[in-house]
Amino acid sequence: METKKQTLEDIGNKVPFKVPENYFSQLNESIMANLPEKETPVIKPITLWDKSKTWLYMAAMFLGLFFTIKVLTTSTRPISSENNTASTSFSEQRYWNDVEISEEEFFDYIETQFVDENYYDLVNNEDYSNSL
Repeated sequence: METKKQTLEDIGNKVPFKVPENYFSQLNESIMANLPEKETPVIKPITLWDKSKTWLYMAAMFLGLFFTIKVLTTSTRPISSENNTASTSFSEQRYWNDVEISEEEFFDYIETQFVDENYYDLVNNEDYSNSL
């Protein structure tokens, strides 16, 4: 069987393809007939708890944060009323309330450190390296 080769000159302006009759008018109906039935989803009602739980969770978070900061910033030690003068600040009062030595003991300690560690020579610009 021999086939004849056709050229564009032989074909001319003719359209080589043909569409069946009523193809486009029945296309939508045939596609819809081949699709499966779509099930409608069941809509779950939104309860009052579902509406308010995010706000309740956020309020609980802020309350927890507030009480955590309050506990961390509050001192559990009572502040004694001794040595409270108008010239000392609150932090100085707390510091000196925690110190358990007298002022005389403090100065004695400083003096012994000053002499024993040869700071006296250093202050007077003397050569303290020879004493080692």
